[in-house]
Amino acid sequence: MKKIALATCREFALLTADEKLLTKSLRELGFDAQPLIWDEPGQPLGEVAGVVIRSCWDYHKKSGEFLAWLGRLETTGVKVLNAPAVLRWNLDKIYLRELAERGVKIPPTVWFEKGEKGDLANTLAENDWDKAVLKPTISATAWRTFLVTPENANDLQSEFESLLFDGGAMVQKFVEEVRTTGEWSFIFFDKTYSHAVLKRAEAGDFRVQNNFGGSVETALEPAPALVREAQKTVNSMAEDLTYARVDGVEIAGELCLMEFELIEPVLFLDHHELAAQKFAAAIVSRLDA
Repeated sequence: MKKIALATCREFALLTADEKLLTKSLRELGFDAQPLIWDEPGQPLGEVAGVVIRSCWDYHKKSGEFLAWLGRLETTGVKVLNAPAVLRWNLDKIYLRELAERGVKIPPTVWFEKGEKGDLANTLAENDWDKAVLKPTISATAWRTFLVTPENANDLQSEFESLLFDGGAMVQKFVEEVRTTGEWSFIFFDKTYSHAVLKRAEAGDFRVQNNFGGSVETALEPAPALVREAQKTVNSMAEDLTYARVDGVEIAGELCLMEFELIEPVLFLDHHELAAQKFAAAIVSRLDA
């Protein structure tokens, strides 16, 4: 049986529930999927047909090491899904600015490069924002993410300066709909829409991730117009995509893109009957090509 490596991190060395569903579906297609801790030395890459990037949920804390690891994978000739070029592009949230230039709607955002000087209070005042979200441009799971208001902007200035010392940062107008109506996640395999879930933040919070008390609803179906907008985002990529997740919020009937996840998104395989089979088929089709 051919072997596939599912790249993960040490915290999830035994794989997540989603990945265990994927493992079962891959086995049904004749592939033995095993975890591969991405930053562990001595990886047996010569034994695998491909590496699928999955729960590498600490990559943002050591992005340089992650990029170096991708480079090493490329030198071995092993198939990586999604492709390293796609992963590099998606690593820094500056990709959102590029998508906006292509016509994708994103929240109003002010971008700051590493080492640049910036003032949070002035940024809010200049843009007439009463709330904004501050975060690094290389980030995941709401890491180092803050809700900024005119009242706390001076208190958070040192955090802002720390972010700019370490890397790029973004200040994004707060989208109130995240709290009121939730954030949709649209899942795609092989650039084809599979399913969606609606994520909601815990009362009093703005972060929809489950480690901050967020919840997931599956009984609701997104409006067809929102699915079409998510599909347009996926189609804007010329590169091959084995998997993708489009996160967005409905504002006045239109989809506002929050994230376009191509590295290690949760794909909510347990929330759709055929999702794991679809993902497995997309993987195998590329390894058999």
